[in-house]
Amino acid sequence: MLQEIDSFIEKNEKSILSDMTELVSKRSVKGPAEKGAPYGPGPRSALDAALSIAKRLGLSVGDGDGYVGWGEIPGGKEHIAVIAHLDVVPEGEDWNTDPYVLTEKDGWLIGRGISDNKGAAVISLYAAAFFARAGAGKQPLNYGIRVLMGCDEESGMHDVPYYLSRNPEPIFCFTPDVDFPVSIGEKGIHSGGVFVSGPVFTNISSFSGGIASNAIPGRASCVVRANGKSFKETKGIVVSPRKDGSFLIEAQGIGGHAAHPDGKVNAIGILTDYLLDSEIGDSDERLFLELLRKIHSNAYGEGLGIACTGKSLGQLTSIGGVVSQENSVVRQDMNIRYPECISGEEITGSLAKIALAHNARFEEGEIKKPFFISPDSPPIQVLLSTYSEISGHFTKPYTMCGGTYARCFKNAVGFGPGDDFTPRPSFVASDHAPNEASYFPSLREALKIFILVLWRLQELSPEDLGKH
Repeated sequence: MLQEIDSFIEKNEKSILSDMTELVSKRSVKGPAEKGAPYGPGPRSALDAALSIAKRLGLSVGDGDGYVGWGEIPGGKEHIAVIAHLDVVPEGEDWNTDPYVLTEKDGWLIGRGISDNKGAAVISLYAAAFFARAGAGKQPLNYGIRVLMGCDEESGMHDVPYYLSRNPEPIFCFTPDVDFPVSIGEKGIHSGGVFVSGPVFTNISSFSGGIASNAIPGRASCVVRANGKSFKETKGIVVSPRKDGSFLIEAQGIGGHAAHPDGKVNAIGILTDYLLDSEIGDSDERLFLELLRKIHSNAYGEGLGIACTGKSLGQLTSIGGVVSQENSVVRQDMNIRYPECISGEEITGSLAKIALAHNARFEEGEIKKPFFISPDSPPIQVLLSTYSEISGHFTKPYTMCGGTYARCFKNAVGFGPGDDFTPRPSFVASDHAPNEASYFPSLREALKIFILVLWRLQELSPEDLGKH
């Protein structure tokens, strides 16, 4: 079986790279809905490309009305699912290469979405294709295999509820949107924003920063009116005088995914501190800036009175993603990942109280509750043992602060294809950041693991496979 898998991967390596290149070339950022494209033409174009790949690989396909498409091979009454996503966050700035041209350097593939999550989508399709085209496919499957490809993971995961309202729930599902070995739980996600409206910001205008609410912004800027003001040079800040006597103030931080704030520096926080320390703005403006300072004082909610650490799901994280100013309205979007030691309602109450004290309002967005699956369940043990056998790494399952499609299903976990054992060179970055990258040898190994896992899950009884 292992020899057959190795032969299959070697035979298809060039096609796998070509298909990843094709998917990355699609700028699948959410846009205005169109007929057959509920999340805009970008995600739709990526879905069409992925369905074309699936069809070429011998899978039956469905487009799910542009919400969640799939490629599948039939089996028994129940089916196992793998779900990746094809949408991406905006590319942002500071790329060393064209973000939509997949670039290879020293085995690393660089491009927007290659890590999050198009590379995994491609190897998931090839994992299913192994059973459709290789010798293993000659044996009847106890469970069908369906590779799902969502189009709204980055903007709220509204695609999966639509899919599940029209399709049966898989008996077991994993999403290849995490690091190995297995993610068995996820923090809750609390979204929303604080905003102030009215003729408040008169000295500060064009306040902006961030590319997505779930991404730590690497850049932020504003224009200030401060006649006769002299500005001190500060790390991460550039001040440029303008012809009308105002000043453009730009802040540079270190961007990244909201779920992983360690080592990142929020540019909005840098800009806010500089404005307050430079005594910019009148009392109303400074009152709102003080609220922003509390939001950005650290990434763990200490300035907001919501800091806590759960026994199973770890430490709460809280970041301010996009800040924007339109006419008299200034808004700071927020993204909070919370463990089991606090509820979404408690977070809303705390933020509403703090916002009110600064003459602002908190507007609650979506709240997604945390979840946790026992590491002792039979399918989790199959995933763990197979990963250890192929990779040679013997590690324990973990919980995470990111949010994946696993939370949308009754019995689902996160499973690869990333790892913590491959050193990352300085020229590549993580998900949501410029120069996002995946290591192709790791993706190739993950494909082998996925094929073997899908085969071994076939051997579990429906009772064992459905335990969680």
